Amino acid sequence: MKFFIVLLQLSLAVASVAVNAETLTFEQAWLRVVKQHPLVAATNNRLNAAESNRQLASYRPNPRLIFEVENLYGSGEYERAEQAETAFMAEQTFERGGKRAARRTVSEQKITAQQLMAQRQLRLLRQEVRGQFNQVLLAQERLQLSKNQQEIASDNINTVKRLHKAGAATVDDLARAQVQLQTTELELTRARQQQLNSSQQLAVLWGDMSSNSVITAVGPLLFMTERLTIEKILKPLDSGIDKKIAQQQVRAQQAEVELAKANAKVDVTLAAGVRRFSLTDEYAFTVGASVPLQVFNNNQAGIDSAYAQVRAAQNDADYLTRKVSAEVLAAFRRWQQADQALQSLEGGILPAAQKVLTATRQAYERGSYNYLQVLDAQNSLLQAQRQRLELRADAADAMTILERFIAPLAPIESLFTTTVAQQEITP
Repeated sequence: MKFFIVLLQLSLAVASVAVNAETLTFEQAWLRVVKQHPLVAATNNRLNAAESNRQLASYRPNPRLIFEVENLYGSGEYERAEQAETAFMAEQTFERGGKRAARRTVSEQKITAQQLMAQRQLRLLRQEVRGQFNQVLLAQERLQLSKNQQEIASDNINTVKRLHKAGAATVDDLARAQVQLQTTELELTRARQQQLNSSQQLAVLWGDMSSNSVITAVGPLLFMTERLTIEKILKPLDSGIDKKIAQQQVRAQQAEVELAKANAKVDVTLAAGVRRFSLTDEYAFTVGASVPLQVFNNNQAGIDSAYAQVRAAQNDADYLTRKVSAEVLAAFRRWQQADQALQSLEGGILPAAQKVLTATRQAYERGSYNYLQVLDAQNSLLQAQRQRLELRADAADAMTILERFIAPLAPIESLFTTTVAQQEITP
């Protein structure tokens, strides 16, 4: 009785949701996510901020206007305002050592770094979308497996009923067949719910937080059709996005060194203006110049710090190269193991399990085997089928990781550029 209550509750849970069907390929889902994902808009805003910083770095220091009054009030003959002297001056600082050019170079290097970071962010987002899309594909395969199991259970109960009427099957066999059918119905209900859940999680990526649609994913789960080898996965790493980012970080820190050297050069401030003498109502022009004395700080510490940052960036680049290589190799080995297991399973174990089940059912119908032996053969086949599904999921996950590192950049960069150009900037 408890079994029927659980089955009824799950059925009502699925039926209570108004489910609509929608068919999507991965590229359609990917394009939908890119057009509406907040990370893309955030990346666009960061690029615009970097461009604004580049413009800011190109500006000269602003001039200063100085107004001062001397001898306005005092003792003796200075008690009267007629002794006051009024000066109005303009002051401009002239940068030396190529500071403005160095600042501009640093900002341009940061723009390049931000562009590369944007491409990596897009690859990470694509990996997330690919992973969730694969979950939808896997949910579809699990649903199909549950349907197949239900068909087998339906055939079994029809066979057992027929044999029971003929006196060739026991009441226990009939009860076992009914339990098997009920179990497969429960599994089918759960598989449908899992398909809906995975569809909803995919829809969340493009901002649909209340989707009730079951997405029918179209496309291969193992999407890399070309045979993978060690050489094919390691060669693209030399020109991969992570390698480019690491190299760009070194160049950016080298630009900081040049800026630190430029900042060590003292700037000259020139001033010019006019002074009015209230007592005689006469005017005089004034000029002046000032430079800081590098008595306590000549920015040598800043230069040393910049050089240390260059060395740190080089160390980070070496570490990132090793980390990426290790991650790619681990994903490749994971795919390789799953692929080898799949070949063994699909080439030998699954056909053999199917053959054993067919022979066992035929023997049961002849009265040579009992129903428990039929159930055992069915469980062996089901276990092999589920193992195949797990291996396919493992291989697909490894492919998703490899795609982020070794897939050609051009299509992703093109899509990113188009998308960013279409983003609306909100001040």
